[in-house]
Amino acid sequence: MLQLTTVNSVKDSTKSLLRVIFLSIFFVFASFFGFADDKTSSNTIILNGAYQGKNLYVQNPFTVNMKDFCTDEVYVNSEKVMSQIKSSAYEIDLSYLAINEPVTIEIIHKADCKPKVLNAQVIRLNSNLQFTNLVSNETSISWSTKGEKIGDKMYVEQFLYNSWITLKEIPSKGSSSNSSYSSESHHTSGINKYRIKYTDKDGTAFYSRVIEYQSGLPEITFYPKRVSNKIYLSRGSDYEITDEKGVVLNKGKGKEIPCETLKEGVYYLNVDNKTEKFLKK
Repeated sequence: MLQLTTVNSVKDSTKSLLRVIFLSIFFVFASFFGFADDKTSSNTIILNGAYQGKNLYVQNPFTVNMKDFCTDEVYVNSEKVMSQIKSSAYEIDLSYLAINEPVTIEIIHKADCKPKVLNAQVIRLNSNLQFTNLVSNETSISWSTKGEKIGDKMYVEQFLYNSWITLKEIPSKGSSSNSSYSSESHHTSGINKYRIKYTDKDGTAFYSRVIEYQSGLPEITFYPKRVSNKIYLSRGSDYEITDEKGVVLNKGKGKEIPCETLKEGVYYLNVDNKTEKFLKK
């Protein structure tokens, strides 16, 4: 009986030892193969919000060994966008997102250090501010807001020449209830895009959704392409003349554009939401 008890004890001890060894190997294996994709670990900074037209800037200190930088990887909406960052500061580019598109930023860093996001507020929505009834017609753009504050400002913006251009600045009425606004439209031919930019006293910007208006205006043409004194437009419009570096040399509104002061060379005419090339002779 004593011998049988001893044998059973040895078997139980062996089983326990094997179980401990198996579990140890399992956790080492899981840690080794799962670490790179474990974006919810304690070594991860997670930011949630909505894109408001600005990128994020991050301070990236050295680790304790003073050789490696802190950040390992950066994810935007679960997609890896940066890794092996070799600088003390970096920018997370969000410009490919749509305004007000939800965004989650995950910064995976080493255990002995922590990066610092310098402007996390730019992806945080002002929960009190709401844009409503944003529409455009043939002559104007109108909208309503709720939750605005006195001293804040709004800007009517139009997408022209591949960037957002401010058309008008409007002070906030500061009403806790709905406030209505309107502004003159500046339609070009084809599809026109507008949005409202709201900035608070701290300079943080919030954007409305983008609205579109299909204009019935005819497309603007111009002549001549080899200019001596003037450019003639098919109808009156806002315009800009730039050099090859994009420097604005002349801007205005009308049907005739004076060019006498331009030197000989290649220039560009921005008109009707398109860019045309011409030669000054």
